[in-house]
Amino acid sequence: NSDTMLRSLCLLAVCASSAAFAPSSAGLFAPRGKLSLGSVSRAGRANAGAVQMHHGDDHDILLRAAKGEETNRSPVWLMRQAGRYMKDFRAFSDKYPFRKRSETPEIAIELSLQPFKAFGTDGVIMFSDILTPLPGMGVDFDVVKGKGPVIFDPIRSMDQVNKLTPIEDPDTSTPFIREILSSLRKETDGKATLLGFIGSPVTPP
Repeated sequence: NSDTMLRSLCLLAVCASSAAFAPSSAGLFAPRGKLSLGSVSRAGRANAGAVQMHHGDDHDILLRAAKGEETNRSPVWLMRQAGRYMKDFRAFSDKYPFRKRSETPEIAIELSLQPFKAFGTDGVIMFSDILTPLPGMGVDFDVVKGKGPVIFDPIRSMDQVNKLTPIEDPDTSTPFIREILSSLRKETDGKATLLGFIGSPVTPP
């Protein structure tokens, strides 16, 4: 029913919000019984192929669970931050700053798909951040390694608010988003649920 669906979506939102910029290897859900994300992580270091999930009719299990529908197991996905333990993920992190990674389609697509390719998870979360629209509004920011997001000129006055640029054409202010989402949609179609971000008091995926 609608109450169950709302509770599920709120759970997704709260978990996504609380995990932003926090080092974590835990996912939102763990399958009942045999496999937890912790065991996926440990097993992945030894043999990632051995722990891949089987999709088939379960390709949309995460979406169905979020809607409050009955599922035969709990869906599994990895937060964006969970990729940090992966060697390939860290290689990009060591080489490129955050915005370079999140605003370059080829890199963002690769980082989004790394956990899915390694474990066959039920969800793929787009490598991005809720601050992404800010530069298009005239607010510069970056994510400083070891510190987190930094807004270089914080909005503290109504005069600054009035000078913000409205986002009327996302394809102009954030041209990379469409390419990233379109490519990820093709990669996950019939295989997994694609998760993105929207900004609000919490961070609903």
